[in-house]
Amino acid sequence: MKKMQKFNKNHYAHHTMIRYFLSYFLPLFFLMVSFFFIIHGQLSKSYLDMLNEQADRQLNYIKEEFSDGLMAIDRTNHSLISNINLILSRYDSSSWSRYVAFREVNSYAIANELVEYIVYYDRLNDDIYSSGKYVVYDEGSFHIYRGAKSITFCPDSYQNSITNQLIYLKNEESSCLLYYPYNDIGNNYIIFYVINEVRIQNMLKSIVSDEILATALVDSSGQTAVGINQDLLTPYLSSGESDDGILQLDSQTTVQTCTGLYSDFSVTALISNRALMSRTNQIFSRTYIVLFFLGIASIFIVLYAMGRTYLPLRRLTQKIVKNPAPDQSYLEQLDLAFSDAATENQNLQKKIEKYRLSMQKSIFDSILFENHTQNLLDNVDSFFTLEPDDLIFALRMRITPPIRLAANPETLVQETAQFLKNALPEKSSCLMLEYDDDNAMFLLSYAGPEQNKEEALLALLENYCEEKDYLSALSNGSSSPLDIPSLYENALLASSAWDHDSVVSFRAMDPSLRGGHTLAYPYDILDGLAQALKEHDFPDAESRIRQLFALIDSSFSMENTLPDFFVRCVLIDILTAIINAMNQMNVKFKDYSELYFEALYFCRSFPYREKKEEIQSHIGQLLGLFESEAENQIINAAQIGQLVEENFTSADFSISYLADIFHVSIAYMSYLFKKEMGENFSDYVWALRLKKAKELLLTTDMPIDDISLAVGYVNTSSFRRKFKQAMGMTPSQLRC
Repeated sequence: MKKMQKFNKNHYAHHTMIRYFLSYFLPLFFLMVSFFFIIHGQLSKSYLDMLNEQADRQLNYIKEEFSDGLMAIDRTNHSLISNINLILSRYDSSSWSRYVAFREVNSYAIANELVEYIVYYDRLNDDIYSSGKYVVYDEGSFHIYRGAKSITFCPDSYQNSITNQLIYLKNEESSCLLYYPYNDIGNNYIIFYVINEVRIQNMLKSIVSDEILATALVDSSGQTAVGINQDLLTPYLSSGESDDGILQLDSQTTVQTCTGLYSDFSVTALISNRALMSRTNQIFSRTYIVLFFLGIASIFIVLYAMGRTYLPLRRLTQKIVKNPAPDQSYLEQLDLAFSDAATENQNLQKKIEKYRLSMQKSIFDSILFENHTQNLLDNVDSFFTLEPDDLIFALRMRITPPIRLAANPETLVQETAQFLKNALPEKSSCLMLEYDDDNAMFLLSYAGPEQNKEEALLALLENYCEEKDYLSALSNGSSSPLDIPSLYENALLASSAWDHDSVVSFRAMDPSLRGGHTLAYPYDILDGLAQALKEHDFPDAESRIRQLFALIDSSFSMENTLPDFFVRCVLIDILTAIINAMNQMNVKFKDYSELYFEALYFCRSFPYREKKEEIQSHIGQLLGLFESEAENQIINAAQIGQLVEENFTSADFSISYLADIFHVSIAYMSYLFKKEMGENFSDYVWALRLKKAKELLLTTDMPIDDISLAVGYVNTSSFRRKFKQAMGMTPSQLRC
């Protein structure tokens, strides 16, 4: 059986180790692969952007070169229409004149390399001078022949334009690119220029490469006038283009367009970085062997990291987790253990509060029973289970029966109590505290979210007292049952103003007439006592306990029902403050349990004045025991400093380590560390680690990762980040 348990334990440990190894290795492997593909993708995008920029420059260069050629044609056209020989030829139809005119046209065509030939038509003599191909003019149209094939150009279709035009003509037989300058319809001549497509092809061909696959001169309708590898480009010419002239086809291919030519012509290119990426992939393929060795190195790095993180985590889990769960990771088990501890503490605190409230209610109930008001009670529990919006009020009433009625005062009191109970909202309560022949004291629990509860009560009392001829005095409101004695006192003080009004409230009284608050619950003194005990300031704690005893003694100056409730609640809170502080310092409960329970018994079961000496003696002994334990466990700055100096470079060093060494709680250790050392634990340790790191950086050649480990940081990135935050520079920058 033991062997089986040992096998299961070892199997669980190995299984957990594999899980932790994979939790380190797989993210590292994923990051390496992701890094490879990210670099690949970024290179692809960067190369494509670079090619687009390069293509844009080249397309603009072609556009400018082509535009310059067209401007040269414009200059040729101006010279041609003002040529004297051509002008004279219109008025001289001799063969010599025609020869001279033809020679002039031909000379202008030869002078401009963008012009294939010029067509000059003399309307007056119906003569055509063509420097190149055979051209026929018939019924308003020119027929331009290329061998047996021809294409028709009708200039009348373009006469309405007042600008020079670039025209692409195409039919089933042939195509032609013309430059048609502005011609006044009243001119007795027509001139147009046939563009040299070979020259344009050479321009376009000059930028074609492995990356720029195709280029073309495209007209406004999307037809390719002249192009290189235009079959590759044609399918995308009708797809549209983006605002910046770039049409993204896929992650590696774009169509780029440069506009701004005559007649909405544009220069377009098909760009792809596939060839470039193919060469890049060949380079990347040589890095696979490097990636392989990096993977091997990463395994050793992961194993080393596990030795610095997994093993300490395993030891911590074995120390904290009582019943390990095989199906949970160490972090899950630790988280569950801490969550259970937090939940247990919360539940314990709730139980303490519930027990404390139960004691308060029990004390209050027993006091009322001893004063023979039990038969007039409504519901004591409702005053100790208040909702956040509920308030408690004390009400004193002078109930005097009419002379003609010999009514029993008790009957009138019960009648008034019933009226108040019925008049208050649902879930409210009315409790009789005391009464005599003339006066009655009520305790009211006013439920509900309304804000003006006191005003509502005063309005109710004014109507009732006017009807019954009674007097009433209302205290202020409170949400804590511990303030019941103070509310009682305030109602008594308010009743002193009956000489002026039949319905009075404590809040409406002149502050100078309110007097002292003998029964006001000493929250501030009790909070100060708890803080003094936490800080082990025993003289201050003794002083505050004496204050509380003096306050208890002064409360008996009022001969009424509630000082005993007030006294017992204060005594119980004194005991609770001492016990909580002793628990925080991990004083064993068995060392003081008998003394505590005996003191609690005296506080709950006997009037204070009857057991005053015993109660004060027991509280003094508890405080003395606490002080003695604190002296035995005294922790000074020298001890803390020595331990920190010896262990601050360890990655496992924490405030919980110090708490374990000194056998105190983590919360108390944190408080004590700040008190003795002058700053928080984490800040103090970081200052030491930073000083050590700077020393190693400036005096040694140790790698940054080794320095990080040497000062207690397994995670180098965390060390670098904290170092930069503290120094304003990275560790490498400091070393340089």
